[in-house]
Amino acid sequence: MASFLFLTWSGAGNQPPAVAIGRALKARGHTVTFAGYDVQRTFFTERGFDFVLLERASAAWREEIPERRFAVKLRNAWASQDHLADLPNLLSRNICDALVIDCLMFGALAAAEKLRLPTVTFVHSAPGALMPPGGQFESRLLDPVNEVRRQAGLSAVDNLWKAWAHFPAFSNSVPELDPLASQAQSFEYFGPMTEPPTPSGWTWPRQSDLQCPLLLVSFSTGREWDQSSRVTRTLEAIAGRNCRALVTSGSVEIDAAAVPDNAIVVERLPHDEILPQTALTITHAGHGTVTAALKHGVPLLCLPNKAGDQPLLAAQLHDLGCGLSLDGDAATPREIGEAIDRLIREPSFAARASSLAGAISASPGVPAAVALLEDLATG
Repeated sequence: MASFLFLTWSGAGNQPPAVAIGRALKARGHTVTFAGYDVQRTFFTERGFDFVLLERASAAWREEIPERRFAVKLRNAWASQDHLADLPNLLSRNICDALVIDCLMFGALAAAEKLRLPTVTFVHSAPGALMPPGGQFESRLLDPVNEVRRQAGLSAVDNLWKAWAHFPAFSNSVPELDPLASQAQSFEYFGPMTEPPTPSGWTWPRQSDLQCPLLLVSFSTGREWDQSSRVTRTLEAIAGRNCRALVTSGSVEIDAAAVPDNAIVVERLPHDEILPQTALTITHAGHGTVTAALKHGVPLLCLPNKAGDQPLLAAQLHDLGCGLSLDGDAATPREIGEAIDRLIREPSFAARASSLAGAISASPGVPAAVALLEDLATG
């Protein structure tokens, strides 16, 4: 049996698919350890994994001030010079046959490249949505990443995909969702990887409502963006419409007075449990929520935040006819309501979402990721 070390950071969408792969490896008798930051410890230990710190990078991790979170992640997770010391220190104390490194941890990737370690790059979204070459996100990371590579004695890269391509790289997405899939020759698309949910047993409490279409309203669980306005405008749009809405609040505090009679708010609920009954998902267009909805053939109304993979994923869904995308910061309740009506009324959106469900169900998924990692560990 082999020993695998996953290097990750505390993002909302990158940890669950890594857990799905880790669980499958453990089920086959392998040893799996996650390495990251102290803010992640509970997340992984509660799921039964060993957890170790990236000690130098974790000691410098401070994100109490919202306005500084990007800078903190850039310095301590995405382009961290501390990883050049943290990774060798970890490996001196832990037996490891292969590494799985999150694609945004460019310092850790540089350390693995320098040490010529058996490694895979885990791209936790569609590459062309998450980090398009020449895009805004890359423009903010490229110079700091190349400085880390210089410190490691490595050559600079002119786009960040080239840093990923030093190792086998696989994506937690399908090419249909990637606006640059035709250019992504160095990636394997394994499809969205999720762990089976624990059933909650939740049911809609009012039998009289069950004839109305069900809407799932789910915005980001991350703290990078304040989703309160999106939730409030969406609730105002839903009020009085012939529908019912289940709203998962996550980290958003929702004023009970703003919740209309045809909506119910819960903190969390496994999406796979409610989506088979759902006519429409309203979301920030994070990759996890997008693929969860599409897996069940549910169209989406996207109100993306202007960061990460969300704007490009939302635009791709719009172009594919699987949903509609509005300006997440500025869309009015009236515009949101009109989009809801159209998405429910016109069957083409659900039909195209169902075609994406077929692509997702046909993707190789967790078994392919496990096979790749086992080959790497024994090769």
